[in-house]
Amino acid sequence: MDKKELEQVIKEVKAGDIDQFGVIIDIMQKPLFVYCYHMLGHRQEAEDAVQEVFLKAYEQIDSYRSVVSSSAWLYKIAYHHCLNLLKRARLGRIVTFWKAGMPTVSRHEGEERIDREYLNSPLHLALLKLSASERNLIILRVVEDKGYDELSILFNKKPAALRKQFERALKKCKSHMLAVEGGDDHDTISAVQ
Repeated sequence: MDKKELEQVIKEVKAGDIDQFGVIIDIMQKPLFVYCYHMLGHRQEAEDAVQEVFLKAYEQIDSYRSVVSSSAWLYKIAYHHCLNLLKRARLGRIVTFWKAGMPTVSRHEGEERIDREYLNSPLHLALLKLSASERNLIILRVVEDKGYDELSILFNKKPAALRKQFERALKKCKSHMLAVEGGDDHDTISAVQ
């Protein structure tokens, strides 16, 4: 489905055809999950975040204006939601009673393996050292393959400024990866580009 068709679906939802929101979910669920997974670093948190993003999008559908692409609008909601989750998580680590004797919940072995292998990769460890804004830019540019024109709408910045910011973030990510890997392996770094 192209952007014009998606815009039409949103118009139908705004006009009261609630069932059409399922079409938006079908189209955007996987890309938003990938985005949230990269931002948050945990499968379950990403799944929950995507549900919350769709709920917020549905609640705010009347505020959507076709000046911004529908996917950019959804990614902006996802970014702010993930940012809030990351802030809450940071605050949660500060609270000492949280660490004291809380029982751990066992997870499915496959999910644990995926998280363990992905979360321990040099790329992911390097991404975690970036600010949420830098991580957001790299994920949207590299993983989601968003162009600078669309990103300029999301970030409310000029495409040239974003290109420069992306280059700086990428350089920072590469230096963190070299530190994690010990400077030996350049194949993983090339994957970031």
